Amino acid sequence: MIVPVLLAAIVALAPAPSTPAPAPAAGAPVSLDLGPGTLYATSDAGAQLTGITLVVSAGTSREPARKNGLAALAAQSLLLSRIDGVSLTDRVTADGGSIDVVVGPSAVRFTIEALPAQMGAVSADIARAFANPAIPVDTVDAARAVVSTEVGQAEQNPTTVGLDMVRGAYYEGGAAHPLLGTAESIAELTSADVSAFIAAHYLRGNAFASATGVIDAGTSAGVRAVLTAFPAGSEAPPAIAVRAIGTDGKRIVTHRDIGVPFVMLGFAAPALGDADFAPMLVLRAILGDITNRADVTTASPIERGFDIVYTYDVKPATFDIAINGALLDPSAGLTIVQAIAHNALTKPFTDDVVKRYKDTARGQWALEALTLDDRAWQVGAAVTEGADPATAETVIAAIDRVTPADLQRVAKRYLQHSIVALVLPRDERQ
Repeated sequence: MIVPVLLAAIVALAPAPSTPAPAPAAGAPVSLDLGPGTLYATSDAGAQLTGITLVVSAGTSREPARKNGLAALAAQSLLLSRIDGVSLTDRVTADGGSIDVVVGPSAVRFTIEALPAQMGAVSADIARAFANPAIPVDTVDAARAVVSTEVGQAEQNPTTVGLDMVRGAYYEGGAAHPLLGTAESIAELTSADVSAFIAAHYLRGNAFASATGVIDAGTSAGVRAVLTAFPAGSEAPPAIAVRAIGTDGKRIVTHRDIGVPFVMLGFAAPALGDADFAPMLVLRAILGDITNRADVTTASPIERGFDIVYTYDVKPATFDIAINGALLDPSAGLTIVQAIAHNALTKPFTDDVVKRYKDTARGQWALEALTLDDRAWQVGAAVTEGADPATAETVIAAIDRVTPADLQRVAKRYLQHSIVALVLPRDERQ
């Protein structure tokens, strides 16, 4: 089965503590060896804040079997670590900053924002929390309550459920685990599990940082303090293996407390840094517009019952299409998808069409890097995948080079076989 795409486009430095250096120019990130680790810094003269993304190779791919949710519980436990009786999140807020965490298969990323003048205090608190991997029972229990609530909310969101189902069918090992885990597994994890996970994977050689916005000597000093807090050591990057999606595809079904059926179609896809990434961005622009034109009246993706999540920060990546049964009958939606994809594969794209949609793809890519967090994570994603840190900066030029033949090749390679995840309303008797 083949599917189209609808996208809601949203997305002074020192080598030694005593030797300040000038801020990098805006544009491609500058790589700085701070001693305990690397900082990739991109200055933005128009920003008022400093945004830092701390990337640690401690994602779900590091989780042991039957301990799903451990990566999320460990990260949340660190956020709730107490410093002088106050949790890290509250300390950072009191310092005038913010900190949050996102868990992925390859890594976890802590996003930190603050005014430049406050970054020293924020970094010092984060360093204190990360310096002690032994997490007490009461902190883990508090973190468990937070993660369990998030799991419960995710279970009510058919998009999240569908994405977890596709991930579970496509990836192998810990990368196939739900990003937040399951309620049953979270309940069984202990403070010893959390402390052991942090001690094993929150290592200096497993971490790096990217920064955007106001970059000065205080930025590098703060990042250095945080990276120094990690114990010395490193591991090989986690190998993320996948299962082949056969010509017949895969169909998996689950039931949730929802009112209408929901379909998630998952495809293998090129990750950020792959040669096929730019053609895929153009292809999603073409297919998205064709789908919106399928009716006499123009409607948004949500109004037509389609949406997409392109998870290109994991390698191999996934390309997931959602069909909302409240707005579009799933069978009709699948028929539309097959017809459009068939045309995309069998009818050559003209140069004029490709030129028009390359403009669209460039605009969509720009919208995916509006915030400091977005831009810092694009750098972090590239480094995590072993690509050049400046990869995100090269995407626009790569889009310009896309040809009609590239588009048909990418459609044929990635969009012919899919995983179909059905999220159905739960029968009252179940």
